[in-house]
Parts: sequence; structure tokens; C-alpha cells
Amino acid sequence: MLTHEFRRTVCIHEAGHAVIYALGGAFAQGLAVAPAGSEAWSHSTQRGVVMKDLWGACELPDGPLLSSYLAWDDEQLSYRANRKGFIDAHRSMAGALGATQRRRVLADVRRFVRLRVCATLAGPIAETYYQRRRFDVWDTDGWMDRESDVEIAQGLAGLLPYRNEFEHACMVTCDALRRPEIWCQVLALADELERAGSMSPDAIAEFLPTPKLDWPPSAATRWRGRNRIDQ
Repeated sequence: MLTHEFRRTVCIHEAGHAVIYALGGAFAQGLAVAPAGSEAWSHSTQRGVVMKDLWGACELPDGPLLSSYLAWDDEQLSYRANRKGFIDAHRSMAGALGATQRRRVLADVRRFVRLRVCATLAGPIAETYYQRRRFDVWDTDGWMDRESDVEIAQGLAGLLPYRNEFEHACMVTCDALRRPEIWCQVLALADELERAGSMSPDAIAEFLPTPKLDWPPSAATRWRGRNRIDQ
């Protein structure tokens, strides 16, 4: 049963996703949380998808479809990323462009993936901050399943060109959520979601930070190409 206290934690979790998406210039299509006392819950998204077996939802922003490049490995309990397929598809998409535009398109796609990794991690990170616990991404208790935000984020990071993309995303997301103005926006959005139960994009917008179109920074700014996987 969804208690009032756990429902509050769910609201913090979903608000964390939405605020970090917005920081990077992408916007959740909706937020929702189950009513207190629920034994089970489902949510119909703006796109008509029915989400089940969850207590809250942050509907993904518009952007490239990434799930087709991930496959769950039942033996390793982790996602395998089809990096080559992802790179080939987007290089082909940008193939008719000039060299400068092609590089810009590919950089934009990678930044969106990096933002998806950060925003996916933001839910569990915000949850641990609210509970006054230290976020430890390697503490996998309860996370090693295909619905886990941490596992999804790690799989998505495998689409990116540096070996330390996942650790980089954890670092910059933790840093962002520690900023007092960002954390205040997470709390304010969670308050409204807790009250309303569901929120449209317009309702969410007033609680979001001003986008920084160069955020999150590339892992290259920290690792300087030493751990590049592909060129």
C-alpha cells in the first residue's frame, strides 16, 4: 500500500527527473503520482501509453528514440547498448549534411543522450537526498532489474563515446541537485505534484529552472579523450 510518506518520496523522485530534464532544455510531458492508500496503479501518458506496476511517472520529453538500442541481459542483470547501431543510424541521418553541420547534429544527439542519462539518475539521487542518505550508485540493492532507473541510465551511457560517461553523469547530476536553487525547485515541484496528483507540461513549467543549452557538459571536459571508445 502506498503510504503518505512513501508517496512524498515518489513525488521527490519524479520531480528530480523533470527538473534535471529542464536544466538541459528538455521538458517532461507530464507528471503523475498514485493516490495515497493505493494497492496498485496505472497511468495513461499523453502519448496513449499505459504504464503499470509503478507509483509515479515522469513522461519522457520529445527526442530521439533510444530504447531500441538497449537490450536487457537476464544473466548479467544489466542492459547491453548497441553503440554501433546507434552511431551508424545517426551518422546515416546526418550523412547528407556538410561536415560542420554533421558534427553539430551528432554532438546534439549525444548531448540529448547524456541529458537522458542525467535525468534518469536524478530520480534516485533526489530520493536519497530527501531521505538524507548518501547516493551510492554502486550500492545495487533493489536496483538490478530492467525497470531500475540506475540500470537504464547505465545502459544509455553505453551509447556514448567515453568509457566514463556513467560516472561523469552521476557526478554532474549530484552537483546540480546539490545547488540550493535547483533543490528548492525540486521540492516546490514535488509539493505541487503531491497536492495535484498529476500535472500537465504547462503546470510543470512554472517550477522549472532556466535551461542551460550547454548542460550537461561532455565527459570530454573531464576525461580529455583518454577513454574514447569510438571516433
